Amino acid sequence: MLTELKRYNNLGNIEEIEYVLTALISEVPQKIGDIEKFCLRNTISYNMPLQGIVGLLTFISLVSFCEEGVFLNQEGSELKLSIQDVSLKEIVIKKVLSNIISNGVYKDFLNIESFNYDYIHEAYIVRNNEIPLKYSGIRNLLINLDFFRFSSQVRNLLIIDSTYTGFLKEILNPAFKKLSLEKFKEIQLRKEKYGQEAEAYVLNYEKKRLSGHPSLSKIVQISEIDVSAGYDIISYNSINSVSMDRFIEVKSYSQKTGFYWTKNEIAVSFNKKSNYYIYLVDREKMNQDKYNPIMIPNPYENVFKSLYWKRDPQSWFFFEEKED
Repeated sequence: MLTELKRYNNLGNIEEIEYVLTALISEVPQKIGDIEKFCLRNTISYNMPLQGIVGLLTFISLVSFCEEGVFLNQEGSELKLSIQDVSLKEIVIKKVLSNIISNGVYKDFLNIESFNYDYIHEAYIVRNNEIPLKYSGIRNLLINLDFFRFSSQVRNLLIIDSTYTGFLKEILNPAFKKLSLEKFKEIQLRKEKYGQEAEAYVLNYEKKRLSGHPSLSKIVQISEIDVSAGYDIISYNSINSVSMDRFIEVKSYSQKTGFYWTKNEIAVSFNKKSNYYIYLVDREKMNQDKYNPIMIPNPYENVFKSLYWKRDPQSWFFFEEKED
């Protein structure tokens, strides 16, 4: 229904919405054309955006359509009976926003990350230009209903009425969690893809580097099964190696040379010393002819203890150590 709703630049004000809901539409189906003729003959409703208001009431599930026309459904009838005891403005705002967000259209209407707290206004804000022009009718409705108001200090800033802070948290929290999970999954899938491609490249690279080794077929990628080994590929240091003596942890990067190194991988590199290698694979270049990855032997000494490599702790685990 939002596809229909965005066709209208004018969805009415609260007085017009209430008039249509309580005076023009009833439980008995009526043709839209007949209602429009009535409006044209009535000075109160002469310039009323009837089509937009009916679209809005349909979107928030207060009116329905049948072959005979438009009519108040059960929810609309119940609201009409209690109209004096409730805030129609608040109901419309909450229904509009709930529908947009629950239908997943908020990504188009308003990016969920567009809601920010502004300490100057002491309120949540949205930048007007972040709402696509095609939704100007919905934006104008929310302004008319006082959900939004323009800042008098900053151009292009829409301030959200603090009355709706609790409601926004209620409907946005599930969406934020879903978004965070989707982003996490997207990042993990991307990392997994990059890792798999880089490991496949290094496996092939090692077989080319050691071409002619009698046990070439023993070079193996173990990370697909053994995820706790602390390295991805077992290989040979040279063509003269009798036993497998190179343990390779593969890291891919793009543009800036850097990588994440786990506590387990660092511990394994400490134990295996010069037999442990980190291969840094540039994703932008690995498909180029004659490209060689950066190969770092004994990374515990040459990276972890080196002043040349800077480390940036992304997070720390803190625990309380109590004395007995």
